[in-house]
Amino acid sequence: MDTVDTQVKRYFRTQFHLAAPLSPGRFEAVLAKRIGSPARRKPILDAWKAYLEAEGGDLEVVRSFYSAVLSHPRERLEALVYAMHLPFVEFYVRVLPQLLPAEGRVLEVGAFTGALVSLLREARPELEWHALEGVAQAVELGQARTGGGVQWHQGWFPDQQGLPSMDAVLLLSCMPEGYLGDLPETLEEAEYLQRFDLLQRLQGLEGLLKPGGLLAYGHGPFLGKNPQAVQHALRQLGFDQVQMVGEGDYTLVTARMPVALLQPGPAQALPTAHAPNPGRPLSLPSVEEIWALLEEGAYAEVLRRLPEGTTGELAYLRGRALLALSRFAEADAALALAHHPEAENLRVLCWAELEDYQRALPRLEELSSRGGRYKLALGKVYLGLGRLSEALRQLYECGLPEADIYLKTTLERIEERVQRLCREGDWSEASRRVEFVEDLSPELLTRGLLRLGLQAALQQGLWGRAARYAQHLYVLGESHGALGLALAGLKVRGPEVLDKVPLADLKGVEPYLTDAVARAEDATALLALGLLRHREGRHTEAVRYLERAVRASRGEAAGLAYHLLALSKRALGLPVLEVLGDHKRAHAHRAYPVTQLFELALEAKEAGEPVLAREFLGRVREAGLQPFSQIEPVLKLVEELEGPWEAFRMLSQSLEGTAEPPLEHLELAYRLSRSFSQSREAETVRGQYLAALYNAGQALGAEGLLLSELARNPEALEVLYDLAEHYERTGAYQKAAQTWRKALEIAYYWEKDLQLSREILRNLLFLNPTDPDLQLYLEELKATSRALATLEGSPDTLAGTTPEGLMREGLPRFHGEYLIVVGGHTQLRSRLTPVLQNQGLELDWFDSDSYAAGREVIRRIQSRLERAHGLMIISSYVGHDLSEPVRLEAENLGVPVYITPGRARGITGFLRAVAEFAPQMFRRALKGG
Repeated sequence: MDTVDTQVKRYFRTQFHLAAPLSPGRFEAVLAKRIGSPARRKPILDAWKAYLEAEGGDLEVVRSFYSAVLSHPRERLEALVYAMHLPFVEFYVRVLPQLLPAEGRVLEVGAFTGALVSLLREARPELEWHALEGVAQAVELGQARTGGGVQWHQGWFPDQQGLPSMDAVLLLSCMPEGYLGDLPETLEEAEYLQRFDLLQRLQGLEGLLKPGGLLAYGHGPFLGKNPQAVQHALRQLGFDQVQMVGEGDYTLVTARMPVALLQPGPAQALPTAHAPNPGRPLSLPSVEEIWALLEEGAYAEVLRRLPEGTTGELAYLRGRALLALSRFAEADAALALAHHPEAENLRVLCWAELEDYQRALPRLEELSSRGGRYKLALGKVYLGLGRLSEALRQLYECGLPEADIYLKTTLERIEERVQRLCREGDWSEASRRVEFVEDLSPELLTRGLLRLGLQAALQQGLWGRAARYAQHLYVLGESHGALGLALAGLKVRGPEVLDKVPLADLKGVEPYLTDAVARAEDATALLALGLLRHREGRHTEAVRYLERAVRASRGEAAGLAYHLLALSKRALGLPVLEVLGDHKRAHAHRAYPVTQLFELALEAKEAGEPVLAREFLGRVREAGLQPFSQIEPVLKLVEELEGPWEAFRMLSQSLEGTAEPPLEHLELAYRLSRSFSQSREAETVRGQYLAALYNAGQALGAEGLLLSELARNPEALEVLYDLAEHYERTGAYQKAAQTWRKALEIAYYWEKDLQLSREILRNLLFLNPTDPDLQLYLEELKATSRALATLEGSPDTLAGTTPEGLMREGLPRFHGEYLIVVGGHTQLRSRLTPVLQNQGLELDWFDSDSYAAGREVIRRIQSRLERAHGLMIISSYVGHDLSEPVRLEAENLGVPVYITPGRARGITGFLRAVAEFAPQMFRRALKGG
């Protein structure tokens, strides 16, 4: 298939949504589909009929027809004009560019809206292009479509005025307009010259076409053609080098302009036919006479002698004449009056041409065994219905030359469908459709289908089929063929996996890769050759290939090319910044592992490029610390480049996702958090670090940490809480009381928080209920509460409060509910167990000081869960390996679970947690659990 024809079809499909040619006989049917209203359609039909019947150079009817067509832009009637000329436009675009002069001006006469001149200008952009058109609306549209690349002139040939002299004039499909009338398919030479007034009109080239300039004449799709008469007329006028290009309907006559045109001799008068006497009835001719006229091709004479409404066999012959003239609607009406079996068969052909596909399909499927025109018509019907595979089979098997254009259209639509399947990733279906075309005939495979079939076969791993398609392309001179043979030989689906191919295999397909590069600078072949040279240690050549590959590659292939380019440049000792830049581009197309990005960031930092180092480090920060076995170097680099907060944030997020973080990681997180000791994240990390120290038996380490924190910020209540709990845990009650008192003074005198002071005093009372100083503190808090109540007009919450009442304040009354507590320290358990039991709560308390996370302990807890009404886990004093199995078992049994938020804050925090958890235990007990 010719690529030029494909380009023309693609242009018309893009600009005009035009996919197939249109026979003039189908103009009315297609117009009816586009404009449904008969009233709106009538002016166009009247202009169309006047256009077809124009004689003697009536250019007004030509202008009227084109103006009527262009006045309906929404219906795209402009496309119908080009559809009738489409095969001839393909022929002109294929032939003319080679015939045009090397430089100078070229004029197209009758350019309409500029489609042909645009296509020719694309083929020969170095020429100066001009267009002559007599319809003002067409000139306006053509100027908008072609821009400044074509100079437009309004006027009619040969009466144009003010045009510069041209090096070539193109009279293509324009001279018959205004001279049509009722014409047979061909005319004798004398009648041809007289009918189209050719000798006189060609005189208009005088002064327009330079001596020696090129004249190209094409008759187009109109009837009455006679290229030999055109050649004789040109020679008669003195033209040189008169030649005919093409054959059959697609014929172009070229000639060279003389210095001066010769005057033609007197035209021979043609005998005029005498009109029949209207007074006498017209007698019908015999069937034998009409058959003879049909065999001679005198279809117009047949129609003249057989009036409309004739019946019988003469109607059949009239229908055949109309069918030959592509007047399908009239032919169908005439054949319907014949009442002849063969006439009914011909009617099916009319239905197919009139696009009445559903009506024509059953009969054509029956008649297709006759072959020839019936197979052609069936192929057209299948094409119109979108059944492309069946259409291709019928059009190929019909064997008629006129099927070629429909065959091209079908293959183009199959190619478009296969291309869409490839975009959607349906490789098997794409491959099946290409294989169907190949099975029908390998000659039908276009370059586009071969390329798509090769791609689909490679993606499916069908190496033999891929090699076959690649061989076809290779013979056609396509670079895809050489590359396909290489990829099929390597058994790889695409360029992104070339780095996994052994060196020996790459070396074996080197000739194909070199050929692909020589033919079209193929990006994949350049990448493969660059990889080969890199592995061979020929880094200078590798850089040369890879620099060309990265400019044309996309996606992962570009990433691999940049990566190999960076490695080759590093091997050549090029500047580190240049190497790192290529690594950065490689990562943009094909993501590097996080560990490799860290190494590149470290290298960039050592090379004095902190900005580039931060870019590499950005992905590391997003991924976190999980991919690294040693996190200290990573955090050190993040701290240096992004600051301690970013390093602390990364580590704290990593700790949140780790069930049992190592002690050294917690210690590192604590060190980083000291610059942000007041933040919520820092408090969380400090609590985790304390719990880990306790679990590791490093109580002195925990005490030292808290004392150092307190030395840095003596008023930090959170630290005082942790230190007081630590002293309670270790049995240093005097120090615990002193710490709680300091916290009380800060809460009461500094923070002015009465509720917080009340909770801290409650902790002190549990430590020593008989301390008289605590009584004084309580009286002072009560006095403050009274004053606030008087000032604000609110109830006094501490009125009548005693030390004993404050210790048991907020605790609900239980009735034998059973609670299991996991966590906390021994001192907390020993002080609170009697209080809770006095409130009616049954209690089993497994503290972290007395019980390690062993299987026996876990089994003991789990065995008691079935009758428990609740499970409480003190989160800061129990390991994950103990609490998690117990929690899962409780949830499986439906036992309510309460995990204290953060540390329990001594006695007060634990009692508050029990009060919050009590309703869930009551519900469990009421359900009979």
